[in-house]
Amino acid sequence: MGGIKRPGAVLAVWSACFAGMGISGWLGRGGLALSLLGDWLGYLLPLLLVFHLTRREGFWSSAGVRRRGLLPGLTWLFALFLLFSILLGIYGETAARLVGKDPGEEVFERMKEQFPPWYFAYFALASFFPVALTEEVVFRGFILRELLPLGVARAVLLSSALHSLSHLWYLDLGPSGLTMFGSAFLFFVWMGAVYAKTGNLVPTILMHGLNNASLSLRFFWGEEATSALSTLLLFLGWFSLLHLLLSRGVRRGRPPRARVERRVSRAEGIRRMMERLDTFRREGKISEEEWRRLKEVYRERLRELEEEGG
Repeated sequence: MGGIKRPGAVLAVWSACFAGMGISGWLGRGGLALSLLGDWLGYLLPLLLVFHLTRREGFWSSAGVRRRGLLPGLTWLFALFLLFSILLGIYGETAARLVGKDPGEEVFERMKEQFPPWYFAYFALASFFPVALTEEVVFRGFILRELLPLGVARAVLLSSALHSLSHLWYLDLGPSGLTMFGSAFLFFVWMGAVYAKTGNLVPTILMHGLNNASLSLRFFWGEEATSALSTLLLFLGWFSLLHLLLSRGVRRGRPPRARVERRVSRAEGIRRMMERLDTFRREGKISEEEWRRLKEVYRERLRELEEEGG
């Protein structure tokens, strides 16, 4: 993992995910109540580790759980839905033909057989917390962010692959379960692309939770409800894409030269300060923790300036 500052931390967090799955699986053999307890413990383990690793720089802000950048994040989330819904649809149809059945349908049928109705109400809530919040904080807010020195494309693909491989329970479904790794990978690439573009984790948490909770939506209200949800997302996707295209057209108009020069000057000043911080760190004039904290502050300011400039 050349170029990554904390490869050990990335591997530790990923390993914590597998340890959490082991705890969940072990407790799950004792019945539904222990299974639910195991799920919570399994998700809290990697989440607490990320909290420990990022507590000095600010857990929520470092992960991207904030209001700033929320609207651009939602816009890109829905706009990219148009692309990834097509990719996921094509992949799902191909996978169903190869194995002779729809893996997603098999998961839904198994859940209906194994769990009582109240579980689906619980699952709708748990889809957002702890599931979506934990997985997005761990794999986008921490692992993807740590991998960004490799380049955005590599970081998104690698973090998505690591996230997909953490879903070992797919193997319980046999051959059809193997195809679910591919659909999960595409979904996580979508989430990673949104986060890498906007730096805001809230939209991916919402979409991740909504994707999982759609099983509960279908259980209580049938396929018509999930079809209505897909129609709404398509509408938001086209609206967001139109907004991005129109915004780009407006931004092509040259802003006042003085404002551009001021923004460029501020950005150059921040970059010089970041270089000085690196020098102070090498000379031992500043601690590692303080260096990380200040670098994150300067990076945030640079992102703000980039957003101002379009």
